[in-house]
Amino acid sequence: MLLAAVVYVESRGQAGAVKFAGAIGPMQLMPATAWKVLHVNPWQTQQNILGGAQFLQSLLKLFHGNLTMALEAYNAGPTRVASGEPLPPSAVTYAKTVEAFLRRAEVGTAASPQKHILHQL
Repeated sequence: MLLAAVVYVESRGQAGAVKFAGAIGPMQLMPATAWKVLHVNPWQTQQNILGGAQFLQSLLKLFHGNLTMALEAYNAGPTRVASGEPLPPSAVTYAKTVEAFLRRAEVGTAASPQKHILHQL
């Protein structure tokens, strides 16, 4: 469910999504991170999702299972979150939005994005 929520918030499930900052694909990976760190092709949907999942897993380990911090780091960068410096409001909002979608999915809300996104992928 976490991956589906991240995909929904990042790209609304659009495999070819490109953001102004250069992030691409359903998990909105930065190309340099995808190629050099995650060793995936960010333009290939399956690899993009697997790379994003790998990155999220590493962030959850880095932040000792703290989902909020891991999501903020996914959005704003792990160095920024780990340093304790103030985060951009967009990173805080991003984490809250993903967590809200997860809560909806846990209570079985029919409108949860997970069902829609999983069918698209």
